[in-house]
Amino acid sequence: MQIDGQVLNPGTFAFPMGARLSQAAATGQVSANAWFLGAALLRKDAVEDQVRLKAGVLFELQVNAVHAKAEGNAPLLELAERLHALVEPMPVTGRVVAEMNPLAQLLPQNNQLLRDGDQLRYPRRPDQIRVIGAVKRECVLPYVPGEQPVAYLESCPRHDMADPSLVYLVQPDGSVSKASVAYWNAQPANLAVGGIVFVPLQRNILSPEATGLNEDFTALLATQYQLGGRFDE
Repeated sequence: MQIDGQVLNPGTFAFPMGARLSQAAATGQVSANAWFLGAALLRKDAVEDQVRLKAGVLFELQVNAVHAKAEGNAPLLELAERLHALVEPMPVTGRVVAEMNPLAQLLPQNNQLLRDGDQLRYPRRPDQIRVIGAVKRECVLPYVPGEQPVAYLESCPRHDMADPSLVYLVQPDGSVSKASVAYWNAQPANLAVGGIVFVPLQRNILSPEATGLNEDFTALLATQYQLGGRFDE
């Protein structure tokens, strides 16, 4: 397996059957500069499903573009085409949710078995969040501790096709949750530094053949670990 990023001993290593994440972290000698929340476990046997996931998102966007043309819905057409262009270059990473803090891995439930072909990547901590989806333009905004998702939307205006009542929060560890953001249903929600606010499209304007677009798009974003931490340093 390969270990890289903010580690003192990067490289490719062989581990015996039954080895776990904590052994890999110890071998790589994770640096004090590493940002564990956005670190990534990339799993070779997760790639096939994620290839299908990406293809599905692209298909759903194409279906909605055709639907928008048929309905004469120019704003939906513009948004579907822009999101298609955003998704197309996204890599298929194999990223899976895992506890990447070596101290937390001392608990057996957090210490997954290693698999052949695994890769561990440890970034530096970023200082921004992203807003993606049904917005007038994609935004990279400074992270403000304790800031609510709706506050970030004030700096990144929503598209006319946006669902006004909720957003999806993609945390830097790949976990996903929903947050209510309308004035009639807003509830406190936490977004960590390096996270993504995905603004969903209104479900009732989507093609009946592609109503799962929001959920699938969010699942794909959860695999895009490189959008969070500083992996190029």
